[in-house]
Amino acid sequence: MTSPIEFSYDRERGIRTAVFRGVVGDHELLSAYEELLRDPDYAPDAHDLVDLRPVERFEVSAEALRRLVDMFRPIDRLGYRTRLAIVAGSDHAYGMARMYELLRGDDVPEEIEVFRDMDAALRWLGSPRGSRE
Repeated sequence: MTSPIEFSYDRERGIRTAVFRGVVGDHELLSAYEELLRDPDYAPDAHDLVDLRPVERFEVSAEALRRLVDMFRPIDRLGYRTRLAIVAGSDHAYGMARMYELLRGDDVPEEIEVFRDMDAALRWLGSPRGSRE
């Protein structure tokens, strides 16, 4: 069975992409990111693009989102100034993405924005820090 979360990495652009499909629950979310962070080729200085548009349903708890935030604390301590663009197609996915953004807080080196439009997210990932089109 394939994971409902698939990662790819464009080294040239320095962007790691995660595409969420189907039904994503706590187990799928946490195990996918545990595996990603264990990968010896994981690039902590890459920007991230998360595409939630293909998700059919989220079954992710607030506790799982908190655990995901905790997983990234060691990466945050490295101090890389990165960006995370999350593209949400549904209101529910948008709400989940905003909850994650709020749980991450303002004291992390990662700048996070939630979008409805993929082109706007890609433009933002390539623009100077601190700007939003």
